[in-house]
Amino acid sequence: MAEPMGERYDAYARRTDPWMLALALVFLVVWSGRVIFHDDMHPVVDTVTTVALTWIWVAFVVDIVVRTIISKKSWRYLWTHPIDVFAVLYPPARPLKILTVFTEGTALASTRGRVQTSQAVAVSVVLLLWIGSVAMLSAERGKPDAQIESFGDAVWWAIVTVTTVGYGDFAPVTVTGRVIAGIMMLIGIALIGVVTASVAAWFVQLTSSGEDADEEEREVDRHHQLLERIERLEAKIDGLAERGPSKGQ
Repeated sequence: MAEPMGERYDAYARRTDPWMLALALVFLVVWSGRVIFHDDMHPVVDTVTTVALTWIWVAFVVDIVVRTIISKKSWRYLWTHPIDVFAVLYPPARPLKILTVFTEGTALASTRGRVQTSQAVAVSVVLLLWIGSVAMLSAERGKPDAQIESFGDAVWWAIVTVTTVGYGDFAPVTVTGRVIAGIMMLIGIALIGVVTASVAAWFVQLTSSGEDADEEEREVDRHHQLLERIERLEAKIDGLAERGPSKGQ
């Protein structure tokens, strides 16, 4: 379960979280467009998008500073919210904040929780593939001996890397690209672990539900058997009661 940060923090989060998520998605779209269409971008558009990305990043910095100040745990907020910190260091990752659904203690304890978890995993995988692809393209394109020169190649590389298949047909040649690859591999392994745990939890509950249903059916059978015995005993008692007075007369 996520560590409580106080009423002031909760009130601030309720007001600003939707806006921060919207800014994060805008940042992701603008940043992706700048990288993918870099060669064909008009200078004016390039300047406007650069200014927009800068101001959104400033909003991210201000947001995390405010949250750190007003949280009950003060600087402990930075330690307990690594996704928020990473989003400031690398703003395109901000939409991955949806992964905080896993910090809820009951996320896998109910049907609604499992649905939320499945949705979070699906959305997070798509975001991870998209962010990794764009980041890798930005780091590799135009470099000497680079193998990843188009967005399609970057997407294929991201899918192969996150799924830990590792065909090796595309590989990063820059230090930045290799760092991105390492992060993608670690997150990919973690997501696979989450998916495996979710499926295992579903099977366990399914088995438990089946056992509970069988036990309930056995209880119903025992109840009917007891009712039948009681009826037979009542019939015998009635018979004895009827014979008793006749003998006395």
